[in-house]
Amino acid sequence: MAFILTLIDRLSRLAETVAVVLIFGYCALMLTEVVARAQAQSFSFTWEFSQYAMAAIFALASGPAIRTGVHVRITLLAEVIPPPLQKALDLLANVVALFIVAVMVSALWTKTSTSFERGSLATSVTKSPLWVPQAIVLWGLVQLWLDLAARVIRRCLNHSQELRNADAEPSDV
Repeated sequence: MAFILTLIDRLSRLAETVAVVLIFGYCALMLTEVVARAQAQSFSFTWEFSQYAMAAIFALASGPAIRTGVHVRITLLAEVIPPPLQKALDLLANVVALFIVAVMVSALWTKTSTSFERGSLATSVTKSPLWVPQAIVLWGLVQLWLDLAARVIRRCLNHSQELRNADAEPSDV
């Protein structure tokens, strides 16, 4: 079980790294557009690719946010109920989340495979194959499902389900 959890954590770290690279790419695209507009020009591809990047960033960073416990959550109820009930509610919430994300993965898999089979292209000037950005978002949603599953497993084994400071340098902790 430890091997599987370690593998999920490493895949999560990879998704997180790709999300960071895409953030820099997104910034470069937007800065390019700002400079171009200052010269009374515009690059049609910057908006298209920045939209793809933003969707991928959101999806790829969701799983790592769960893994490291930096996601937004409401703890009002959890703070006033006894620990056994906290664990049960946390498990229930994560199982429901697993189901919802599984439905999302299934839907996006269908969309991505259909785009690939039909050779669907963006309607923009670039005529980008749509399955490429869809596949990156699909990867992010699969990673989110894996990170949720790892959280459930860790919770059932009474391990820390959030790896806070997991990526910090020893001097930062």
